[in-house]
Amino acid sequence: MDVAGDQWIVVSGAGGALGSEFALHFARQGRRVLALDQAFGTVPAPGVTARTVDLLIEAEVRQALADAIPAGESIALLVNAVGLIWNEPVLALRGAKFVTHSLDSWRSVTDANLTAPFVVAAQVAARMVRRGGGSIVNFSSIASQGNAGQAAYGAAKAGIEGLTRTMAIELGPLGVRVNAVALGFIDVATTKAAVADQQLAAYAQRTPLGRLGRVEDVIGAVEFLAANMFANGTIVTLDGGLRL
Repeated sequence: MDVAGDQWIVVSGAGGALGSEFALHFARQGRRVLALDQAFGTVPAPGVTARTVDLLIEAEVRQALADAIPAGESIALLVNAVGLIWNEPVLALRGAKFVTHSLDSWRSVTDANLTAPFVVAAQVAARMVRRGGGSIVNFSSIASQGNAGQAAYGAAKAGIEGLTRTMAIELGPLGVRVNAVALGFIDVATTKAAVADQQLAAYAQRTPLGRLGRVEDVIGAVEFLAANMFANGTIVTLDGGLRL
């Protein structure tokens, strides 16, 4: 992936397990990295410019970009990694009663996995268009195709795929390519927090490659989409061949 010296890489969700790995990876390559998130659990890597911002508020995202990146400099790549994993069925049997999916959790999950990525992508795209174009990589999940117990999460990730394809059609003529990676089960802390060890072991066993995905697998997919100038509106599935 070729990024000029005065170009930036923006990573949303950079306080999370995958987002922080992206920021660290690009900083180690000497790239200029702006890390955005609502909170950072650890101090960002040397060379990373971090901004704490509510990714659901357009004005805050726009201001963070303006404050961190000089007006004459451009954004080459947005790694739009904001999101969270959530498990909650549409109906859960508790005692003798069925309890429906919480509307509050539905809203928080779709906000984190669809609305926040949209806000960031739109604000970064506006900056890219003014400075000659760029590349956006969003994150979907194989749950977008349906997975029991993940109604809100799966719906939000399906929305990400529709958003990615629509933005690709709209922004391609303006020099901005938009793609996504649909992840399977990746061996990071957030996956382990959301899925029991026994279930993760079962998923690894069911995966034809016999393991969970690794951070370097995901980084490779992002770099491919960023570098390939004919990739636009593409959803790369990265699941080791697992079928839910």
